[in-house]
Amino acid sequence: MNCSSERILVILNPASGFISKDITTASIIRKLSRHFASVSLVHTSSPAHANEITRQGLPHFDIFAAFGGDGTVNSVATSLLNTNKTLGILPGGSGNGLARNLNIPLSWRRALDTLIHGQDVFIDAGKINHILFFNVAGIGLDGLISKKFNRESKTRGILPYFYFALKGIFEMPTFHVRVTTAESEFEDEIMILAMANFREYGANVVIAPYASPYDHLLDLCILNKFKLIQSPLSLQRLFTGNIDKFPFYRSFKFDRIHVRSLHGPMPFHFDGEYGGSELLDYDITVIPAAVKVRIPL
Repeated sequence: MNCSSERILVILNPASGFISKDITTASIIRKLSRHFASVSLVHTSSPAHANEITRQGLPHFDIFAAFGGDGTVNSVATSLLNTNKTLGILPGGSGNGLARNLNIPLSWRRALDTLIHGQDVFIDAGKINHILFFNVAGIGLDGLISKKFNRESKTRGILPYFYFALKGIFEMPTFHVRVTTAESEFEDEIMILAMANFREYGANVVIAPYASPYDHLLDLCILNKFKLIQSPLSLQRLFTGNIDKFPFYRSFKFDRIHVRSLHGPMPFHFDGEYGGSELLDYDITVIPAAVKVRIPL
């Protein structure tokens, strides 16, 4: 692929990952400068900052490479919606869900080769109320885990996230909801209600084995309460992509649903980030072919 005329902006989150950002910056600029017409790199201080940097850069760059975790990727991708600009991903987080789902190398050095030699494809996005997500959004235990991780964890990374996830699963909170689709309406007592554009949350934890970012649909994944003695088996299935074999799990595809809590506000997350509030009502829709992203050939 001839990339000589493309201009690339790398948006780096210094708070993500465990690598030296000074060494990284020099390596990125040195390598990309050999292949692109211009290369710029800027550090971001927050998701809102990453979003604003991307928005301001739209007239000046062709590729926007998010270097960080799924939160950084979400912030950059949100500003690229319907722009025909290209999203690049340099994994620098703990879960790296979008990178894993798109088969982008988890080594940022190898992921640079994807920026240089990869192909561009359009992927769907999801919208939960007014917030965009590109991987997975979730209501219930999903949201509670993100809330606790966001507010209580003193460190970032996958291990504290797993701690809150396991703690939540063993506490087993449930949420009474009404789900309305174009074809039906039903009530259920759920632990997790996940809306998936891709198969896994990140870190190889598969919630939606049949999800595809190219089918113009999202997968609604419902996990009901189960007995604690069965939890090791269900956790194993989360890591092997066989959660659909678990009797307390079911899923179906949709383009638009409404979720109403029947017993009080519920927490939610989008791409692993806590939504910041707990609500009674959620509208979830798919946005077909929303963003162009560079993936390996």
